[in-house]
Amino acid sequence: MPPSVQVLTLDCLRESTASDAVTPFLRSLPLQWSRCYSSGAWTLPAHASLFAGQDPIDHGVTRVERRMTGRQAALTTTARENGYATALFSENPQFSSATGFGECVDDSNDYIGTKLLRSEFVPVNHVDELSASAGLSLLRTILAQPHRLRNLVNTGYAAYRRFSDTEPTYPHHGRRVISHLESYLAEQTEPVLTVMNLLDPHNPYYGAPPGQESSRSPEEEAALRNLPSNLFYLFTDDPLPEDVRAVFGDWAGAFEAEAEIYREFSREADRLVERWRDDQPSVFEDSLVVVVGDHGQLFGTDGVAGHGLSLHPNGIHVPLIVDPPTEWDRSDRRVDAPVSIAGLGRALTDVVAGKIADTAAFVDAVNAYSRGPGGAVITCVDGPTIEVQLLAREEFDAELVDNHTVRKVACIYDEYVDVYECGWDDDTVAATSYEYAADHRTVRPDRETPPPPPEVAAWVRRSPKAEGDDVAWRTADEEQPAEVRARLENLGYR
Repeated sequence: MPPSVQVLTLDCLRESTASDAVTPFLRSLPLQWSRCYSSGAWTLPAHASLFAGQDPIDHGVTRVERRMTGRQAALTTTARENGYATALFSENPQFSSATGFGECVDDSNDYIGTKLLRSEFVPVNHVDELSASAGLSLLRTILAQPHRLRNLVNTGYAAYRRFSDTEPTYPHHGRRVISHLESYLAEQTEPVLTVMNLLDPHNPYYGAPPGQESSRSPEEEAALRNLPSNLFYLFTDDPLPEDVRAVFGDWAGAFEAEAEIYREFSREADRLVERWRDDQPSVFEDSLVVVVGDHGQLFGTDGVAGHGLSLHPNGIHVPLIVDPPTEWDRSDRRVDAPVSIAGLGRALTDVVAGKIADTAAFVDAVNAYSRGPGGAVITCVDGPTIEVQLLAREEFDAELVDNHTVRKVACIYDEYVDVYECGWDDDTVAATSYEYAADHRTVRPDRETPPPPPEVAAWVRRSPKAEGDDVAWRTADEEQPAEVRARLENLGYR
């Protein structure tokens, strides 16, 4: 029988941060790839690529309006057909039933940050307004669901979280996510395929993990809490908010403070995975355990905070670390070939189908399946995908819209990376060749970038505005003047 498969995506963990000093437990595991690239630069397309075993230019789940579907999810469909129970565990709304992943698995345990107890029922998804009638409707829904007591407890907790004035000292709930997974695994008698997302390395970057001392003074903590989260794109030629500037001086100082907290949060993720192994050693013995970052984080690289807009290595180069089951070869191995999350998804599909039964075959499959058009590893940006905040700008920056409403594809080869991009209202493809390292890239002026493979050219030229996709831009006063709305409409935004 093929082994159980436990996939853990460490949200926002980039390769350059997952060092021996920051993630010692993960770096002690036997099988590691040094050049894994996320298929997309944010959560949704990365997880869609894992489930589909396809590059984003093929599965199309690249924008916030898109949803994953069960028919696309080759990994979990194949697992179910071969006798696996399938489940997901997540507090990240971009990897949840809200984005379609619930229909891809047997059990969807999502929005865990709002639920103390394991349950598929999500109270916050059943309330549209605060009123007595809405409360009665929610109560009737709960009484019609299984696990009524659990759901009542979770509803009370969600209400407390919503209306409490107490701000959490730590913004993530990785311990609870793993606890829900452990509870689920303890009940299973058949092989399982689980995908768990830990949000701990993700923003907001303030506070300290449980049991850890904050590295920042109260003044610094307060200033960091006033920085907009990376749920907005920020452009670093904007001035800092005054209260942040008074503490950190400039963007570089604020970013370095956030980056140090990011490293602390990544250490916490490493501790959580080690604690899981210690609590359930048989799971690691009997399962193929896969740990992968779903994307990286920029901290000012390319003039942008957050992620999702850039194909810089800090945004897409992620760790891929595997602990094989005991019946497979568990000797230390480092793989230098470039691979992708899409290739990983296809290889895992072969594992649950019983086509792969040893470490060498798994490594070969990940390497082979990661090669897309032209023999390249493919990763994509279809941006912007979330709201863009223009700090302290009195006038809407039309050039900024043109520069960032783009589709980009990186074709990653062994010795170089060719990046192609095209504006949404243009069909001219710009091309640049780079040499990539874990935390930087340099232009290769000696290489004449060839035309993109036909599949890549077709994708970067396809206009999202013709497909009705949307993105929001806002000015500092949160109002879009008429000329802003007109320009966005001309670009195809609703």
